[in-house]
Amino acid sequence: MSSGSDGNTRVSAVPAGLTGIAGGLFAGLTGVGGGAVMIPLLTGTMGMGQRLAHGTSLAILLFIGMAGFGVYALLEDITWHLIPALAAGSVVGGAVGARALQRLSERRLRQAFGIYLVVIALRMLLG
Repeated sequence: MSSGSDGNTRVSAVPAGLTGIAGGLFAGLTGVGGGAVMIPLLTGTMGMGQRLAHGTSLAILLFIGMAGFGVYALLEDITWHLIPALAAGSVVGGAVGARALQRLSERRLRQAFGIYLVVIALRMLLG
C-alpha cells in the first residue's frame, strides 16, 4: 500500500474487493448504509485517513444501494410513498454534512463517528 501524490491510499484490487464485499454484505443484511462497516475497514485495514474514508464510503454507497435496492424492490420490501421526501431530505442532509465534515479535524471526525456508532449500537441493543 502506498500513498500517491494526490494523497489517496493505493491498495491492490483484491483487498479493495474484499473490503467491498464485507461492506456490501453488512449493508444488505442490516439495511445500514455500508459506512458503519466500510469506514472502519477503510481506515483500519486499508490505512485511509478518516476524511478520505468517509468520501470513499459515500461513493461506494451508491453501488451498495443499487444492489440492495434491486433485491428489496423485487421482494416488495420498500415503503414507496416515503421515497420522494426521504430522497429530498437525504440530498440536502448529505450536502450539508459533507460541508460540515470539512471543518472537522481528522481526530474530531474519528471521535464523532465513534460516538455515532456507540449511540446506534446502544439504541439497537436496548431498543
